Amino acid sequence: MRYNSPATQLVLVAITVILATGTRRLLGNYLMQWTPENENLAYNRYLPAGITACLSGFVGIFLVNLIGFRYIFVFYTITNIIYASSILVIYQYGTHSFHSGAMILTIIGYYPSRVATLVIVLAYPGEKWKSRALAAFLLIEYLASTIGDIITVRSLGHSNASQRYGYAIAYLCVSCFVPFVALGIAPSHQIVRNNGVYLLSPETNFKTEIRETAKLFTTRHMLLLLPYMYSYPMLFALANMQLPDAALFVMYDVGKIFILFTGQLLDVQWASRRVRGLVTFALLLVFFAISLGMTTAVRVYKYDLTGIDLSWPQDKISSFVVNAVVTQQRPLLKAVLFFAGIVTGMTEMFGYWVMGTLTNDLKSSARFVGTYHSIMAIGGLVGFQVGKNVGIFHPATVGYYTATALTIVSFILLFFVVRRIPETNNWSLGSITGGNELFDTASDKSAEIIATIIDVKHHHTHPSQA
Repeated sequence: MRYNSPATQLVLVAITVILATGTRRLLGNYLMQWTPENENLAYNRYLPAGITACLSGFVGIFLVNLIGFRYIFVFYTITNIIYASSILVIYQYGTHSFHSGAMILTIIGYYPSRVATLVIVLAYPGEKWKSRALAAFLLIEYLASTIGDIITVRSLGHSNASQRYGYAIAYLCVSCFVPFVALGIAPSHQIVRNNGVYLLSPETNFKTEIRETAKLFTTRHMLLLLPYMYSYPMLFALANMQLPDAALFVMYDVGKIFILFTGQLLDVQWASRRVRGLVTFALLLVFFAISLGMTTAVRVYKYDLTGIDLSWPQDKISSFVVNAVVTQQRPLLKAVLFFAGIVTGMTEMFGYWVMGTLTNDLKSSARFVGTYHSIMAIGGLVGFQVGKNVGIFHPATVGYYTATALTIVSFILLFFVVRRIPETNNWSLGSITGGNELFDTASDKSAEIIATIIDVKHHHTHPSQA
């Protein structure tokens, strides 16, 4: 493979993600002996952490479009080295102060790198591999979390400290190698497809990014996508059950792995792209209905709370109720979390895939992805902050029903985007000049064609600037 080919760059990014994000999720909880939990900061009780997650997508837009992929990944991999070192400091000196700072630094590096990864995965693969590439990269995170949670659950309370220390040293050694892989990631304007067409990545500046990102919120397709980005994370956060059983969280992780099937369904050429999108959308609705029904069943079930003493402190009462729920509804809770994992993974992946069909422009793709990333986090943050003081023993709340209604409406609006998906954006000059069904006006259509042809001519006329 050529160094500046999309395939080579995807491999380099995949290795970076596997050795950085994947290894951290695989070993993090095990090394620290922490109970597995959802790592999304939007579902964190600490409000500043949630706000950080909400801003990270928008920050990622400017970093991707103004700084470039290589520097984002190098910075993230360096923060990962610091994080791995902080674990060894805990084993050696028993202090967590360095680790706390390292966690914050890793979070600052991780979220922009995730935006960069998703932009690359949407822009670089060919038409027949776009969805499967997206599924594979998301699966790296999901599968690493699943295996890591299983390892943690099996080792809690009876693992060997010296063995964990050895794994911590190995983790640090692997982390020290990753920045060299990240340095091999090429600038986006150097990527050339097999047909000789450069990746569409026009020059930009800070003012342009502010203007173009703001314009997204005035376009028809983004306005239709916004409720979808926001509503399901809000609903999931409101329905999220803080359970004292780590094994149940594994079921949620396992459900997310279903996106591998989704990637096949969207990419295998058994029908037009629009039809494949509509079928996948219908499947998402089916799983959403199952998940919603099971979650509501858990909420409306009348639990036996005999033995509770109302004079207890609120924390003790909540702990008693949660333990009663787990004891009385364990099989149903497994199914609830499994289907919630399926819907969460499919919702995230399908949204990114739809946006990947809307443009060939890498800069525009970054704006879509960064916005999607932040709006999802905002939905989760709002939902969790509204519902964090509502115990699982409450059968339903106004917020829960409101989020459910909003999610249903968002799926209806998403349908109008899916049914307008263009049949191709395969980066060939033929498809560029052949038109694109996404645009509703001749002026929009001609502007996209002109911008693309100018970029292609620029690279072919001035290869030294590529």
